[in-house]
Amino acid sequence: MDQITPAMDYYLAEFTRVERNLPGADKIGEQRQDGLRAFTAHGFPTVREEDWKYTDLRPLSKHTFEISDQAAKLDADTLAACIPEALDAYRVVVVDGHFVADLSQLSGLPAGVHIGSFADYLNDNAKASIQHPLLDKQPGSLVAMNAAFVTDGVHVELQRNAVLDKPLHVITLASGSEDERMAQVRHRFELHENSQATIIEHYIGVGELAYFTNAVTEAVTHANAQLTRCRLQEESPRRGYHVSVLFAHQERDSRIYNHSFDLGGRLARIDTHTWLGGENTEIGLYGVFIGNDRQHIDNHTRVDHAIPHGTSREIFKGVLDGRSRGVFNGKIVIHQDAQKTDSEQSSDTLLLSKKAEIDAKPELEIYADDVIAAHGSTVGQLDEDAVHYLRSRGIDETGARAILTYSFARELVQMLNMEPLERYIESTLMTKLPGGELFANVV
Repeated sequence: MDQITPAMDYYLAEFTRVERNLPGADKIGEQRQDGLRAFTAHGFPTVREEDWKYTDLRPLSKHTFEISDQAAKLDADTLAACIPEALDAYRVVVVDGHFVADLSQLSGLPAGVHIGSFADYLNDNAKASIQHPLLDKQPGSLVAMNAAFVTDGVHVELQRNAVLDKPLHVITLASGSEDERMAQVRHRFELHENSQATIIEHYIGVGELAYFTNAVTEAVTHANAQLTRCRLQEESPRRGYHVSVLFAHQERDSRIYNHSFDLGGRLARIDTHTWLGGENTEIGLYGVFIGNDRQHIDNHTRVDHAIPHGTSREIFKGVLDGRSRGVFNGKIVIHQDAQKTDSEQSSDTLLLSKKAEIDAKPELEIYADDVIAAHGSTVGQLDEDAVHYLRSRGIDETGARAILTYSFARELVQMLNMEPLERYIESTLMTKLPGGELFANVV
């Protein structure tokens, strides 16, 4: 971008308004300025850029979003609706971009486990930073925007041999209490040698006012560490704009299992970048996205195999109805030194409407000669013979189609191995399908 646009002028002024109140101002002020310069010089990504050719951010860039000065107060019923029944988990609640200690529940953490506010990390840690080599490898203007404006999030660190004995449920909620607010959230997970954790990142919006959530998650797994991450997105389907990025770096013998469920958002863009930087590393990327009406859901993934003996598995399934549009761009890069890599990728989409659309682009770049690699993509409709079979068993056509569509995605839900969360996702998923609300409480 050759000159600063009126939209960028606005965000320069907004940064000036909030700069003094942002966490870590005395430690990372220059890093924030670097992010601001990068964001305003580039602006919002456009369809002229290859990685954004299917996702038009002009509706987002026409808004003038503000940082919320504080979290809105939540009533008990609003929070309770975000928590899966019978889920035994530690809890962090971030409302309108601010950690809310009174709603969080972190008592009884095991030895060697630290969980706290990302703002506290920036304020209290002399070596605090919002820069990371992974972010430098994959620059992006919205990541830079997050670096400039980040207000809070969660900071998780597990020491050597530490095990988080139950999941951590991180609820990032947009209250919708005021129009055109943005939450710039940063989560950082570091798992040292032989440690294990399960973390649920849950994004949800309430109300009918326009808002923007821009989240960046950094994950580092050291030798023989294991991270299971579930990202559940339930933003407002009419007024919620959601952008999130995961940057993951894996050292030898480490494992990351990343489960992604996009069930909301007027516009949602999700980037997942993983760098397998040690031998015998394993990554699993599994995703389900459901689109209705005019929703737009874009998943971009990149897996870099840099070292020999790495394994990656990637399965995404989409269901699109109405005039919704989905995008799946999955790229696997097997570098020259990454011999003995074993990698598979698949993307399957059901189109329930003639006006729904999917853009699928699986990619392989292979620079090594001793590897196993495969990818594939399918797009189709429901099997009419299966619909007829269910109708012959007394189920009406709408219900039959809902059950078959649910069955298409169910396999990836059950891979979570967390029954309360599975029930919550299955019930929510059913309410998104035509006719599925009748079965939401019986799946």
